Amino acid sequence: GRKGSERITDTCGKCIGTGLYTGPTPFTDGHGRPICFDCHGTGTRSRLVSSARATARAHAKAHAEHIDTTRAITARRAAFEAEHPGLRDQLTEAHLSIREGNPLREKIGYLLDSLEDSTGTLDADEVRTAHELLEQLERELAARRPVPTGRTLIQGEILATKTTDTQWGITVKILVQGEGWRVWGTKPSEISSATRGDVVAFTATVSASDDDDSFGFYSRPTKAHIIAVGIRRTA
Repeated sequence: GRKGSERITDTCGKCIGTGLYTGPTPFTDGHGRPICFDCHGTGTRSRLVSSARATARAHAKAHAEHIDTTRAITARRAAFEAEHPGLRDQLTEAHLSIREGNPLREKIGYLLDSLEDSTGTLDADEVRTAHELLEQLERELAARRPVPTGRTLIQGEILATKTTDTQWGITVKILVQGEGWRVWGTKPSEISSATRGDVVAFTATVSASDDDDSFGFYSRPTKAHIIAVGIRRTA
């Protein structure tokens, strides 16, 4: 083998051996040509054999550690699936079925993130929470009722708020839970201080969603007021 003190000469990867740089650069040669700052215009890079060997060993070690980590995660996930068969699929299906803005979707999403991170599992508390959330979803599905449509009184709890920056300025949307139905729309200015957990009431024009008759969109809200403050602020 070659001695560690010997040098290896490779083609520069930055300029592909031309010694020139094609982008804007302050580095030029005596003729004003832009030179590659990695190889200083030589088109080659030189390194010690010992340095190349150390780099190769480091890469091999990192690759082996990556393989070990991947195998460990795979083994943990397999063990979790064996202990809790179908739970991952149930959570995934539930997450896909819930509309964005529903706090339940966000909570299930956190659990799915945990299942996809470096651990690949859920701890005992998270498993218990997963089953509780799935049961809550079942109760919500069983309690669903068609949303009232037309010009009607909306009364319910604010489940979520979302602030968006539009061409007309800052707009705050709210998701309101009624008796088995939910509506989404712009927060009335009369209840600008209302937030998640508050019970509000207002009159608005509601249209049902095309794919879910228990969900609607409201517009032109009037006569808005807060009925109760923070009944589920920490939920």
